[in-house]
Amino acid sequence: MSEDLQKEILEELKKINEKLDEPKGLSTPMKFVALILGFLVIGPILAFLLSFLFNLR
Repeated sequence: MSEDLQKEILEELKKINEKLDEPKGLSTPMKFVALILGFLVIGPILAFLLSFLFNLR
C-alpha cells in the first residue's frame, strides 16, 4: 500500500474511534421506561418505607 493510502486509512480509523469513545446518554424511549419504573417501583417502596418510619400505616 502507498504511504498516502495508509495515512488516509489511519485518519479514518481515528475518526471512528473518537465517535465510539464519546459518552452516550439514554435514548428517549429509555428515559420514559426509567420514569415509569421510578413511579411504579421506586415510588411505592419509598412511600412504604417513609410510612413505616413515621408509623403512618
